Amino acid sequence: MDRRKVVTETDTRGAVPVEYRFRAADADVRHLVVVFSGLGAPNGYHFAGRSLNALRANVLWIKDDFEGHYSYYLCRSMNFDIEATVHHLIESTMARLSLTHDQVSLLGVSKGGSAALYYGLKYGYRNIVTVVPQFLVGSYVRDRAVTGRYMLGEDMPQEHVAALDDAIPGMLRMRGGQGHHVYLFTSEADEQYETEIAPHLDHFWACENFNLVKTRSELVRQHGEVSAYNLQLILGVLAALAEGAAPRLGFLENGDQHVDEEARRRHLAETRAADTLTAVLTQQDVRGSNLLLSGEAFLPGESPYGGFPESKSLVLENGGRHWEFPLSTTEAKYTYSRWFDGFARDYADGGFAPEAPSGIPLRGIPSGAYDLSVRVSSPSEGIDRRTPLVARRPFDIRRPYGGLEIVFTGDEKRVRVIRRSVIGHFSQEAVFSLEKSWLEGRALHVEGVFFVNGVPADSHQHAMYYLVLRGAKSTHSFRLGKSHRPNAVRPHVRRGDYGTYDYGYFATSGYKGVTLPETVAGEYEMYLSMSTGGSLFSASAGPITI
Repeated sequence: MDRRKVVTETDTRGAVPVEYRFRAADADVRHLVVVFSGLGAPNGYHFAGRSLNALRANVLWIKDDFEGHYSYYLCRSMNFDIEATVHHLIESTMARLSLTHDQVSLLGVSKGGSAALYYGLKYGYRNIVTVVPQFLVGSYVRDRAVTGRYMLGEDMPQEHVAALDDAIPGMLRMRGGQGHHVYLFTSEADEQYETEIAPHLDHFWACENFNLVKTRSELVRQHGEVSAYNLQLILGVLAALAEGAAPRLGFLENGDQHVDEEARRRHLAETRAADTLTAVLTQQDVRGSNLLLSGEAFLPGESPYGGFPESKSLVLENGGRHWEFPLSTTEAKYTYSRWFDGFARDYADGGFAPEAPSGIPLRGIPSGAYDLSVRVSSPSEGIDRRTPLVARRPFDIRRPYGGLEIVFTGDEKRVRVIRRSVIGHFSQEAVFSLEKSWLEGRALHVEGVFFVNGVPADSHQHAMYYLVLRGAKSTHSFRLGKSHRPNAVRPHVRRGDYGTYDYGYFATSGYKGVTLPETVAGEYEMYLSMSTGGSLFSASAGPITI
């Protein structure tokens, strides 16, 4: 049993259901870290990726999603049943782990930072790690009407705004943070600093261990960048708290604001003159026979003679032949921190996207495997460079399109697109059994077993399945789903084969059939295809009349 596995559940014991994730502690660490999310958190959770992997404490992530709204984990129309439910979840988790309030740390960014302060101060949780919180919650949500109406009431009356504005400052004025270890991360570059942070720092007068980390760096220029810049320090604080050691940082300024402008200009000019080019894919998809892709592509460095316009294009290359497509220049955010190289440089126009919203058309390009690269030129500087396109995160997208399969893959080394027949290799190692099929009106359903001996089918990601109808004049193909049906699959595994093929079962989505176009009437040969790795396997399912 993997005790470190993250479990997602919903607590329905309170007045409102609250979704949360939990991961048990490693070894004998007796501590609980509660994570509150900020606005726009991925899937509703902050610090839920790899960032807390090395933390040995129990971790409870709580999602701020109530009836599709943010609530600051507090209220709806000034009814604080959300707060009561969240508090009960924390308390019950703490009780189950036999922990005290001194063995709990609250962590949050922005909206989540406000919640960490509020719950820590009100309910006595000893450790509070808060990053760029809002202190004046009522005024802040009033200016964000959807959240404001949900929390304050439809008319957002001023007395409700004032009540939430005083929720955190009021507790601080009364006790000054006494009895807590508070770690507040902020930056004067945060556009909210003057209203949300600066006026409230004096409220921590009675907090014996109040720690203020103020970041001054070229790499932090706005509210949303403070947490990422300070992630290692935040993790260090949490790791120490989990071990029962409360760090005393005092008032700390981190980052480097001292920039030698002459050295900066020289470095960026040398970088510009070097034969370098950056091209990274950040978003991608396949729609029909078109590639949808966007990312960042720019000439690093800076010309000492000012800015010059750049043109960009996407190049597909195969066996010495290449096809080139113009790209649009788009805005790129946070490039000064993401592409920091000795000195910060903002490549605000460093993004790219297809000129047409429909994407890059592949129609007419022969079947084959194509490596993608990006060309960027600055005619005024006499620069024309091309470099292989790479991906920020690995991806593997496979789509059927008529008689073709389009495979779009990428990683940190290269990006490729493959166009090939959607009917592939008929292997003697393929195991195929059509278990059920029916045709009702325009809906065609198929399901059955399809795997290849020696090719693991041990997860939903092991392959893509397609239904293919090949007629005399046209070929049609449809994506299929996968099911975990070990009882149906295992009787087909040959004796002596100890591979896992439990997910080698295909079916139309929801077992409801695929909808056939009106133009598909006629006689067809039906095939099933399985795409995995670099291979495409097919099996014949017989003739069908539509």
